[in-house]
Amino acid sequence: MKLYTVRIHQTDYQFQVAEKETILQAALRQDIPLPWGCNMGVCGVCLGTVLEGQLEYLVGSRSPLALFDEDAVTGKALFCCAYASSDLLIAVPELVERY
Repeated sequence: MKLYTVRIHQTDYQFQVAEKETILQAALRQDIPLPWGCNMGVCGVCLGTVLEGQLEYLVGSRSPLALFDEDAVTGKALFCCAYASSDLLIAVPELVERY
């Protein structure tokens, strides 16, 4: 099983995510307080930005409902539905404010 490292920009937060685990699942399992709501890609509460690395969505070939095309183009991601396909550096504004 592959493991990827996710670092959160402008914080000391870092955690491991397995290839078959969403970024949100991995964060919560390791007590990383990522914001979330519906856990289905509909509400948009878990929206953040991918600064480095690659991820994918396994909901077919389309993005989750709350991720608009113009947001995806600028690196935005919904972490409740996203699976890492490399190590990641992500930005989560709510965590920077708390840190």
